[in-house]
Amino acid sequence: MAGITHGKIKMVVFDVDGVLTDGKIVLDMHGVETKSFNVQDGTGIKYLLRSDIRVGLITGRQSGVVSFRARELGIEDVYQGVKVKLEAYEKLVEKHGLHDEEVCYVGDDLPDIPVMRRVGLPVAVANARLEVKNEAAYVTQAEGGAGAVREVAEEILKGQGKWDTIMSRYCKG
Repeated sequence: MAGITHGKIKMVVFDVDGVLTDGKIVLDMHGVETKSFNVQDGTGIKYLLRSDIRVGLITGRQSGVVSFRARELGIEDVYQGVKVKLEAYEKLVEKHGLHDEEVCYVGDDLPDIPVMRRVGLPVAVANARLEVKNEAAYVTQAEGGAGAVREVAEEILKGQGKWDTIMSRYCKG
């Protein structure tokens, strides 16, 4: 993310389907939904939270699987079944007293564009729609559900000088 100011970022907000997942929705014969999440992406979210950077989710779908994963990771700000993502975003920034330039938003599809136009650091995953990539200050090398979230987390933490603290936990000795 060369040339992008990370220092102001106090919150990262992610879309879910296509960002935290590969975008596939699997339904069994009873209509029970499952999703596949990347472990390294989850670890990246934990690193953000440990570094005092808030994490939120805004998704157009309603899913118990997303609620479960959010609880597992410690994400408190979860907005599901959202038709207009900008409304949920505005609630988030008001709730936490943030300014637009202090927020990074990561998306992949057209409903993400209004929020991306507001935030200080708009990011698109590698497999995002072209229109979304055109709105992004940064496009990840990794695809959604395959390391894009971890990539964003690491770049922000490195840009804020917090990555060494994360690394020191694992590289003592």
